[in-house]
Amino acid sequence: MDMKLASFRHQSDSRYCFSLDESHVLIRLAVDKDETVDEITLVYGDPMTFAGKHYDLAMHKAHEDLGFDYYEAIVNEEPMRLMYLFSLKVGDKNYFLTESGFYEGFPFSTAFINSFQFVGENPNDFVLEPKSWKGRVVYQIFPERFAAGLPKESKGYVTYPWNTAPMAGKYDAFLGGDLQGVIDRLDYIKELGAGVIYLTPIHPSPTNHKYDVLDYFDVDAHFGGKECFAALVEKAHKKGLKIMMDLVFNHVSCKHAFFLDVCEKGRNSPYHPWFFIYGDKPRRTPLNYRCFGYHFYMPKLNTNYRPVQEYLIRVASYWAKDFGVDGFRLDVSEGVSHDFWMRLKMALRDISPDLILIGENWLNSESYLGPNQLDGVMNYPILDLITAYCLGQRDAIETALRLEGSLMRYKAGHNDMMLNLLSSHDVQRFATACGDKALSLLGYAILNFYPGHPMIYYGEEIFMEGGRDPDNRRGMIWDSPEFASKEHETFRQMLHLRQEQDFVEGRFEASAPNDMLLLRRIGHGCCYNLYCNLGESAYPLPATPILSSRVEGNILQQGGFAIIKTKE
Repeated sequence: MDMKLASFRHQSDSRYCFSLDESHVLIRLAVDKDETVDEITLVYGDPMTFAGKHYDLAMHKAHEDLGFDYYEAIVNEEPMRLMYLFSLKVGDKNYFLTESGFYEGFPFSTAFINSFQFVGENPNDFVLEPKSWKGRVVYQIFPERFAAGLPKESKGYVTYPWNTAPMAGKYDAFLGGDLQGVIDRLDYIKELGAGVIYLTPIHPSPTNHKYDVLDYFDVDAHFGGKECFAALVEKAHKKGLKIMMDLVFNHVSCKHAFFLDVCEKGRNSPYHPWFFIYGDKPRRTPLNYRCFGYHFYMPKLNTNYRPVQEYLIRVASYWAKDFGVDGFRLDVSEGVSHDFWMRLKMALRDISPDLILIGENWLNSESYLGPNQLDGVMNYPILDLITAYCLGQRDAIETALRLEGSLMRYKAGHNDMMLNLLSSHDVQRFATACGDKALSLLGYAILNFYPGHPMIYYGEEIFMEGGRDPDNRRGMIWDSPEFASKEHETFRQMLHLRQEQDFVEGRFEASAPNDMLLLRRIGHGCCYNLYCNLGESAYPLPATPILSSRVEGNILQQGGFAIIKTKE
């Protein structure tokens, strides 16, 4: 037999086989590009009758990446109890791929031993994006630097003028942003095209970033306290905007009451097992406790410990139930116990089935995703892909393959709930990385087309600059001339495409014809086509674009993009 088992990838009840809803299952087979297969057929049926009664369904190549072609088929079966295998035609030969390997002639009488099986009868196990979240653009706000709305007489803590450039290590530098400033800009955020406001931490904290929490059940007085936050949630909801809080469950401030109790009492403190302390009392020199990175002022919580889990579940439940928060972004989620995420997800599901959990995982996150853990993560690999393309470090062909391949890491529902980003409070701003407004705009056009939720870091819409932390946390420039620029209006119109149902629900495809990066959203009856030109010459467009940058007389210039709407 010439077929190599290592050339094929499939696993039932995984990203290769999952429910799309209560009556449809997507089945995916990855085939090494070096393997030659003429036809692939899915052979499926009910497990009880499969040996004598089964059906054939042709599979088609839906995606590809640098190493594999991905064939897919969607089975419409109710109830969804499937037994299946793959029939591979190679020349005049036919092979059957099963869970046990290859057969040249498959003994269906023993199918129950070695076929693939999938049970999709339980909706609680489905990974589906809540309908109320579909199409929403996420707008990330660093509250201390977005806008000041509270009276000046309450700003005695402010240490620098608003336009002061952030300084390394100066986490006690305050410019005076607050939650009233966010309330005052709700109409602006809505008109920009955003549907979700993601706030970095707002709990009491001695720093401007608030990732070292002092009290999980309160809102920092600098931001206006709980009363101001409650008003923000209420007014945002009235305008159709959702609120996502940033919860920090990996660590706390070294000035948190629980940690201070351990510093005083050592092992006699009931909170000693709440942390990872190697000795009686915490010691900084040499450091004898785990913390976030090497930051001694943020000791790590032991989220394996049941009292810690129960406490943090109360925290999230409080903000979800008493304040109506719609979702949580979870800081350093890859450092927190899987067991805890499972318990938290189950507790929050009882409060609101539409509440979603987004983790801060920077790389492949499959083990953290599921109906019983996180719904999505901040998709930093997409930042790398798009940045590399815009800077000329990867060509259109490789970029298209990598964009498609990234989708193959997860189930479709998780891809729909990713926070796709090009900038954040943790990385340099995209406009600075590109050094060119048109290139920045092109990058955001790609981001907007990609499945998931585009996340816009405040100020990206006016091409604010900023290097790495803390330079990326400058005060929002509300008097910027960019608000009146053509590029800002193009940016805004681009985000509003996310309110078009055919665009949001359209199937995504990426390709690279004629050295062009072409992304498509194929909906019901229409198709949105994004042409990106970073090649060496201009490109004649097939039709007049509905939105574009650097297009002259239907000729797409180098460094520009064009969005063309066509029939399917």
